[in-house]
Amino acid sequence: MLQELQDIINGISAEVGVPTSLTDTRLNSIVFGPHEDAEIDSVRRRALLLRSTPEWVREWFGRHDIDKATAPVRIPADPERELASRVVVPARWASTTCGYICLLDVRQELDETRMDAVMEAAAQVGRILYLDQQARHSDADLLRDLVRGSAAVRGKAADRLSEQGRFPVGWPVVVIFLRPVRGGFGTDALAHWLWRDHGGLSRGALRCLDAEGAVVLTAVPPTADPGHTERIIDHLLADARDLPELVVGIGDPQSDLHDAHLSYEHAQLAARAATVWPATGPVCSWDRLGALRVLISTPDHLLRDLMDPRVALLKQARPSQPNLIDTLETYLDSGCDNQATAARLHVHRGTVYYRLEKAACLSGMDLSDGLDRLALHLGIKLLRLIDSKADRAQSL
Repeated sequence: MLQELQDIINGISAEVGVPTSLTDTRLNSIVFGPHEDAEIDSVRRRALLLRSTPEWVREWFGRHDIDKATAPVRIPADPERELASRVVVPARWASTTCGYICLLDVRQELDETRMDAVMEAAAQVGRILYLDQQARHSDADLLRDLVRGSAAVRGKAADRLSEQGRFPVGWPVVVIFLRPVRGGFGTDALAHWLWRDHGGLSRGALRCLDAEGAVVLTAVPPTADPGHTERIIDHLLADARDLPELVVGIGDPQSDLHDAHLSYEHAQLAARAATVWPATGPVCSWDRLGALRVLISTPDHLLRDLMDPRVALLKQARPSQPNLIDTLETYLDSGCDNQATAARLHVHRGTVYYRLEKAACLSGMDLSDGLDRLALHLGIKLLRLIDSKADRAQSL
């Protein structure tokens, strides 16, 4: 599809003799025509480098009702912000605007006599984009059914994908879940990024958005080395510069497409874990979470009941002793190595000893006792989970 669109945009550039680009309806760039560097403005230069569009540009174009247009629209220049004049042509199909062809008209030379070929090309582009959008929506619905539907719905989705030959026979499938660290995200920006042509994904890979982030289902070669999925994630994140900070969860590969929902559930939980316990992220694989699997899988209504009352005492003392829990957690994460703890906290070892003794006194726990250390370690991790859920609820 991209090559077909590229050829059309190149043809328009040659026909009208000005730099031309194609965007989606949010003005995010899809393809660019050829140009000389001296012919472009700072907005196009940014779009070339970052594949993103500043919000002020959307607002400027929006003032001229391009979303309602069925014919070319002249966008005036904004010299103060180094935006040159443009002619925007809606790419429409089935009475729907699917994107925009943007012609950079620095000298304002384009008139109606030169627009016939552009309008004809816009109809071709509109048809291609419309069919692609329909295919994306269908794929996203299939993926949601496959990983979130009832057993019957999941089965039908898996059978349909098998009939389509979407994944190589005998290849396991794995779900990758990408979650914004600070909760809410711009759905349009995330969707635009999600459906880019990312390298590394298998033929037929499926993608969709859900309430917490983005979901990708891809096949894994049976002979793939352990780092295969991480390399896919590197490809995905390489183009995520214009998105909020993300954490990534990786589910266990499933040999049967009918079990893809298990990989989804585990990937989603692993992404949550990376948000709650940063040491496990920013890329967190379910198979490496260890005992934290139990905590992150615990239903919300049981979390407080699981809290050791002695850890609760430390929480109560936090306003007056704000460093105790952090020091304890770092100490336990460091294998009870005082020197390593001091280095990670950038404090003197004597300070670590003092805080540990203070924590032991307040909680009534014996740090030389293995069971007490286990209760403390899990209790603090549980406390982080409870605090994280409370913070997220307040941000919604």
